[in-house]
Amino acid sequence: MTADTQGPVLVTGASSGIGNHLVRHLASLDYTVFGTARKDDDLDRLAQIENVVPVRMDVRDADQIAAARELVAATGEGLYGLVHNAGIGPLGMFSTWTDAELKDLFDINVFGVHRVTNAFLDLLLASDGRIVVIGSQGGMITKKYFGPYTMTKHALEAYTVALDEELRRYGVRVSIVQPGGIVSEIGEKSIAGNVARFERARPPFRKEAELVLRFLTAPPPEDDGPESESNRKPSPPEIVAVAVDDALFAEVPKRRYLVGTQWEGDRVLNGLIERLLDENDCPSHGYGRDELVEMLDRHIAARDRAPSDTEGRSAYDPPREWMT
Repeated sequence: MTADTQGPVLVTGASSGIGNHLVRHLASLDYTVFGTARKDDDLDRLAQIENVVPVRMDVRDADQIAAARELVAATGEGLYGLVHNAGIGPLGMFSTWTDAELKDLFDINVFGVHRVTNAFLDLLLASDGRIVVIGSQGGMITKKYFGPYTMTKHALEAYTVALDEELRRYGVRVSIVQPGGIVSEIGEKSIAGNVARFERARPPFRKEAELVLRFLTAPPPEDDGPESESNRKPSPPEIVAVAVDDALFAEVPKRRYLVGTQWEGDRVLNGLIERLLDENDCPSHGYGRDELVEMLDRHIAARDRAPSDTEGRSAYDPPREWMT
């Protein structure tokens, strides 16, 4: 599908990182792109990109969202795609988070997505459009210090499934892209808050927090060895753009797009297997290995027989070098 056959796309959080790359990618394909940002300098930079219309919008601000919707509607071109990219990625022990910090995290990462979707929903329904949520591999797994952040991404998984089931009969499809580590500025923007939270730690968590603080404030390691939890290999933002492009324009989009390195993908799949075994370990089930394998085979066969049902399939196939 081309820009001649589809309407404009709106990308939230377009000032830097993944969002800025998505705006530039879609604009290079001759789509009109509404890129949202909060600061004047960022809006000015967006205005310099051909085919990009800068829009001031904080996803926490209902008035700014309403104004953005009116601006888009006033163009008369409608809206085909909505990409929810705006978000933050702070870390910290649960005991060090304030109520205000936790509320702001959910206000941006979860409630902001809900507000913006509802504001633009009439335009998307009119165009049989697409909604793409930039989630995270943390929507499927979690670990200590990432709890609040991954809580928001788990919420977006539920949001995507339920919203897709609600809207698909009316012509709108909803997908979620689940990146692993991506080269962006999200970590740099979060570092001050992360340090502040670990500095608040009190006994018995203080010594552990001090070890984390040393890691957070140390220079990045130069280890070129195999990828591991302590030696991450962030992927280029192009890997997200390929997935978003497919979610927006494939005839039958996938519901979920897992993107990242092979190590990251294996971590997610192993985490899901652990969850499966946890759920199976209960009085009403307790299936043996052969029964679980048979169940898996049935699901694989069902997808092969009806590739357009339920989850949706597409031609999306990320380059293998991005998965190694």
